[in-house]
Amino acid sequence: MEKVVKSGSDLVRRTAPLKVLIGLLYRELEGAKNADAVTVNRELFESVVTTLECVIEDIEARAPKAEARPAGIEAARVAVNRS
Repeated sequence: MEKVVKSGSDLVRRTAPLKVLIGLLYRELEGAKNADAVTVNRELFESVVTTLECVIEDIEARAPKAEARPAGIEAARVAVNRS
């Protein structure tokens, strides 16, 4: 059986996009601190979705092949019209 060893730098590399994403979302939240709703422009929202998809694909690519993906995972993807 193959033993998988994760280095600290590998983990940091894979979580770095999520940390940037969280920082951007906190900035938008802080900008709307006196409002009931938070408005995010379309470009930022598309970047958030793309970043999350990239991180998920990276994790899935590194997952053991024996692990099955949950049913309906492709249906959860949102089609974005990038015009």
